[in-house]
Amino acid sequence: MGALALVLASALAAGCAVGPDYRPPALDVPERWRAVDPAAQADAAEALAAWWSRFRDPGLDALVARALAANRELREADARVREARALRRMAAAPLFPELVAEGDASVGTGSTPNPGLAVLDAIWEIDVFGGTRRSLEAADAELAASLAERRQLLVVLLGELARSYVELRGLQRRIDAVRRNLAAQEETRALTEAQARVGLASDLDVERARALTANTAAELPPLEAALAATAHRIAVLVGESPAALAEELAEPGPLPRAPEEVLVGVPAELLRRRPDLVRAERELAAATARIGEAQADLYPRLTLTGSVGLRSEDVKSLLGSDATFAAWGPNLVWPIFAAGRIRANVAVQDARAEQALARYEQALLRALEEVETALVVHAREQVRRRALEQAVESNREAVEMARSLYANGLGGFLDVLDAERSLLLSEDRLVQSETAVTTSLVALYVALGGGWEQAEALRLP
Repeated sequence: MGALALVLASALAAGCAVGPDYRPPALDVPERWRAVDPAAQADAAEALAAWWSRFRDPGLDALVARALAANRELREADARVREARALRRMAAAPLFPELVAEGDASVGTGSTPNPGLAVLDAIWEIDVFGGTRRSLEAADAELAASLAERRQLLVVLLGELARSYVELRGLQRRIDAVRRNLAAQEETRALTEAQARVGLASDLDVERARALTANTAAELPPLEAALAATAHRIAVLVGESPAALAEELAEPGPLPRAPEEVLVGVPAELLRRRPDLVRAERELAAATARIGEAQADLYPRLTLTGSVGLRSEDVKSLLGSDATFAAWGPNLVWPIFAAGRIRANVAVQDARAEQALARYEQALLRALEEVETALVVHAREQVRRRALEQAVESNREAVEMARSLYANGLGGFLDVLDAERSLLLSEDRLVQSETAVTTSLVALYVALGGGWEQAEALRLP
C-alpha cells in the first residue's frame, strides 16, 4: 500500500489525466475558390455578418427581426443550450466535496429515553487519473457544440426566410406577367371575333385565339396556389399561424436584386465561420475526451470521507460535550475484474471518436461542395438572365409587329399566336431567372455560414 500511495500521490501532484489529449486535426483545405475571381476572396466577414441587409428590402429586414424573436425552432435550440450548460455544471460537481446531513430521533414511551443522532458527512473523490476532468472537458466541448448548433439553425433560418421571401415576390411578378399577357390576348381574341363577323377572319382563327387565352388563364391557379403556400411558409418561420400574413404579404413588392459585389473570403475561413463545421469539430473533441473518461475507470478511485456528529441515548443530551464524535479516512476502490466491461467501453469511445472524425471530414467536404456549387450556379444564372432579357425585348417587338400586320391584313393569324406564346414564355422565364439569381446568392451566403453573428446580436435582450 505504501508504494501505491506514493503512485497516487505523484499522479495527483502532477495533475495527470489518462487518455489522449485533443488536438484539432489538420484538414486539407484549398487555398482559393475555383469559380471566382481572386478579388472576390477578400475578407468577407463584414459583408456576411448581415448579408440580408445588402438586398436593401425593408420588408425582408422586418421579417428577419420577427423570425429571430419568435421562431419556435430557435426556442427549442435555446432550451438545448440551457440543457448543455446544466450538464456541464453536473460534470464539474464531482471536483468538489459533497456534504450530507443526517438526523434521527427515535420515539420513546413513558420514562424511556429517546436516542438521538445528528451527523454531517463529507465525501470527496480525488480525481487522481483525470476521469472527472475528462468528463468536464467533454461537457465543455458539448456545450460549444450546442451553441454551434443554434448558430447553424440561425444560418438555415435566415436562408430559408430570405429564399421564401424572394420566391414570393417572384411569384407575384409571374402572376402579373400572366395577367398582362392574358389581357393582351383577350384584345387579340376580340379583334379576331370582330374580323370573323365581317368575313376577314375564319372560325379557325377565332378558336385558336380562344384556346390561347384559355391556356394562358390556366397558368394562374397553380401560381396563385404556390404564392399562398409560400406566404404560409413565411408566416410559420416568423412564428405566426400560416394564414396570419396573408393580407400583409398580398401587396406586390419589388423583387430583391442581388448586389453587384459578392465577397466570399477564402476556403480556410469556413472552418471558423460555418457553425456546422464548428459543431462537428467540437463533437470530435468531446468524443476524444470520453476516451480518457472511460480509461480512468481502469485505475483506482481514491475517496476521502469524513464524519462529524452528535450521538446520545437521549435527544435532550445531544448538545452535551460528551455526545460529539468525528471520523475520517481514505477509501480506495480498484476494479480488479469487470469481465472486460471497462475495456469494452474504452473501445466503444475510441470507435465513436473515429466516427466523429469521419463526420468532421465529411462535413468539410460537403461545405466546400456547397460553396463551389453555389458560386457556379449564381454566375451561370446571371448569364442566363442577360440572355432572357434580350429575348423578352425581341419578343415584345415581334408581338407588336405581328399584331400590326394582321390588323392590316398583311400577316397571318398564326404569326400573332406564335409571337404571343413566345412573349409569355420568355417573360415567365425571365422572372424565374431573376428570382433564381437572388436565391442562388442566398444559397451562397448560407453555404459560407454567414449571418449568425448579426442574428445573435439582434436576439440579445
